[in-house]
Amino acid sequence: MDQSSKNSDKKSVATFCYQCVAGPDLMKVEVEDGIATRMESNYEIQDEHPGGGRVCVKAYGLIQKTYSPHRIKSPMKRTNPIKSRDEDPGFVPISWDEALDTVAGKMKDIFETNLLDESGYPRIAASFGGGGTPTQYMGSFPALLAAIGKIDLGFGSGQGVKCYHSEHLYGELWHRAFIVAVDSPHVNYILSCGHNGDAAAGVAGIWRHADARVRGMKRVQVEPHQSVTGGVAAEWIPIKPKTDAAFLYGVIHRIIIERDWREVCDVERLEQDSNSPYLIGPNGYWMRDPATEKPLIFDLADNTAKPFDSDIQTPGMEGSFTVSGIEIGADEDRWTHDNIEVKTSFQQLLDHMKEYTPEWAEEQSDVPAERIRTVADEFLANACIGQTIEVEGEEMPFRPVAVLLGKTVNNGWGGYNCCWARTMLLTLVGALEVPGGMVGSNVKLNRPADSRQKSAVGGPDGFMEFPFNETTKEGWQKSPSI
Repeated sequence: MDQSSKNSDKKSVATFCYQCVAGPDLMKVEVEDGIATRMESNYEIQDEHPGGGRVCVKAYGLIQKTYSPHRIKSPMKRTNPIKSRDEDPGFVPISWDEALDTVAGKMKDIFETNLLDESGYPRIAASFGGGGTPTQYMGSFPALLAAIGKIDLGFGSGQGVKCYHSEHLYGELWHRAFIVAVDSPHVNYILSCGHNGDAAAGVAGIWRHADARVRGMKRVQVEPHQSVTGGVAAEWIPIKPKTDAAFLYGVIHRIIIERDWREVCDVERLEQDSNSPYLIGPNGYWMRDPATEKPLIFDLADNTAKPFDSDIQTPGMEGSFTVSGIEIGADEDRWTHDNIEVKTSFQQLLDHMKEYTPEWAEEQSDVPAERIRTVADEFLANACIGQTIEVEGEEMPFRPVAVLLGKTVNNGWGGYNCCWARTMLLTLVGALEVPGGMVGSNVKLNRPADSRQKSAVGGPDGFMEFPFNETTKEGWQKSPSI
């Protein structure tokens, strides 16, 4: 060993990787003379980390990323005021002091005049690195914005570690969560539409999935190409791009039209924890009790329509019933009905799904109709309807089936249809927010930020309340607050 090597300053620094949302992954970085030279897992803290102290392979690229000659390491200032596709913006690096003085100076000028312009609109705008990113990822930035006061948040956002999943919005409505995930330690059957988890789920996700496969969990991967996840799945089903919704509709048709839904679905959960027995008026809104304005359910025990939270012995799930009541539409539009025939919500679902046969789905997706039927039957066979499991001393429903959607599947056209179909499949067997099924993460957009459970507040119609913005002219707010 030469003298220079002996005198080098070499040490190991414990840190973490958080370049994607699968982190943070714990690791150690070997530093020599102030330069990072290699990375390794940090097993000293394995008992405190869901990934066992392991680091994802992507973290090993951080050294190259850190020392790239093209890395921007300082604030940039535009020098060309002319904005055009053919113009060079002329960005040049500046010091942090100059950037701070520039931003603080402009903000100070606004503070000394008025935070709002002549129309009452904020004169300071903020743009985040990622669209719809929860405040948990923003450090002290939200505190700064709150201290400033009124901010224009309509300027737009760039992109960062988050994306524009349709799931983010609908997950808030159905799960009160920014994303939903499979309960890997308990699930027995996963139907995955384009979800490349074995390449993107991080150390903890891939580890748990591997353990699940060892104990017998089956994963069916549905996607146009065979991804890393498809290559190690129990089965890969090729499908025409962006036709996943048609495939899932065919699965639903098999379950509730071709099979006897009363025998294969979680009827108790549908009756008690969903809007399945709610009566629908001719304008598409709930039929409501005129006195309480609560949605009505028809009780077969005494052939009477009652408010949903009444003592209902046998809720009518299918068919139509003659009732009287009111409908309340958007912006408080009202209709009064006397002795009209209306259907239940579940009957509307049965009617709606009749045309989406596996044969129709095959024409759309190129997935054979019989394979669609087999997937539906496998899904039902693994749902364990009626079974329970004890978790931390509490007996809970056990529904070890899940449906995963990839980014391109729940983005763009057809995204809502896929999210709806996935949620409907899970609802039919009672696999929402229970052990073995699909559960929401702790990250969410609704307040309060510190508790997902506290943000799930019951509404007047029996559903989780959601802070929709006013749509009336009188109630419209220029700067709504949730």
